[in-house]
Amino acid sequence: MPTPPQPAAAADSVARPQLGSRTAAFTAVAITIALTTVAGLTAAIAGQQSPLRAAMMELLTSYSRSTGLISSSWWQAAVAMSTLETYAETTGDTSFDHAIAHTFALQSAGNFENGSDDDTAWWGLAWLQAYQLTRNQAYLSMAETDADYIHRAWDSTCGGGVWWQRDPRSYKNAITNELVLELTAWLHNSIPGDTKYLGWAQDEWSWFARSGMINSANLINDGLDNNCQNNGQNTWTYNQGVILAGLAQLYRATGHRTLLTEAERIANAAIRQLAPGGVLTEPCEGPVCAPGSGNSAQSFKGIFVTDLKVLAVTARTSRYNAFFRAQVRSIKARDTDSDGWFGMSWAGPPVHVTAPTEVSGLDALVASVNLP
Repeated sequence: MPTPPQPAAAADSVARPQLGSRTAAFTAVAITIALTTVAGLTAAIAGQQSPLRAAMMELLTSYSRSTGLISSSWWQAAVAMSTLETYAETTGDTSFDHAIAHTFALQSAGNFENGSDDDTAWWGLAWLQAYQLTRNQAYLSMAETDADYIHRAWDSTCGGGVWWQRDPRSYKNAITNELVLELTAWLHNSIPGDTKYLGWAQDEWSWFARSGMINSANLINDGLDNNCQNNGQNTWTYNQGVILAGLAQLYRATGHRTLLTEAERIANAAIRQLAPGGVLTEPCEGPVCAPGSGNSAQSFKGIFVTDLKVLAVTARTSRYNAFFRAQVRSIKARDTDSDGWFGMSWAGPPVHVTAPTEVSGLDALVASVNLP
């Protein structure tokens, strides 16, 4: 097995250019006009009744009409698209949904695939969620195409699992395989009569559960080393999050309550160990956290709270409601800058403010709405 590269958590994957920036508000407004209408935009601005909608309006100032992406990072743009979709599902406000079709039209020729299987999986999830929101069959077909593409990277090395990088194949890590679990289980739940994706999801969880990546503290490390052993690298919050949504989807597919029990064990461990003072924190949050990491970790906490919400709703439990509310209180009080943007550290102060940190904070706000 080749020496694993810098872990997925610490590597900013294929980036695509974008034109928007938080300082280009008038340009962003022009983009929004192009996606809707002048009258629609005027109504949207006049109707900013909630912090949630205001945060979404701010985020859209980073949307590039020429690329259809929010953020300059390919995978983080997929996460941002999912945030927009979750916002629409949660609030019923569909005034930003034009961006979904616009992005698909601009980028679908390449099937949202690249050499990093986690990148492709993030987009597969975004299009599956878009299908759930719109019932547009093209989005479901794209999610299937992406899942089929990723599954070709499954082999017997380390007993199974898919590779993070494809050419050359390198590093069997947590995030890629967690995303595969969520994507395939969710596809099964979306396609009447499916057996293929259910089989893949069950194989994925069977392998992941015995891979050793879940450590003795019930947290998930970044991946496997040359000897197919837990490499002991950072327990990033998103690695504790995506598995929750994956297990929730597999529970919906099978009805096996043990899947929710395992998910709750991981969620409880993450909150206990990664939320000092009750506020979610990365194992390392500063710009020197991982040399060359770019801004990858800026997205992780939002992914955790989004997927914890999926688990909570699926399990019909209110045990995490206080946690969701605590994140929002801290973000509003300590991690919001003078322009209304959210920073990297939810415990404050608002530093390293970017489109991904705005997405992450917005995820926390959305997750706190309609609690079970």
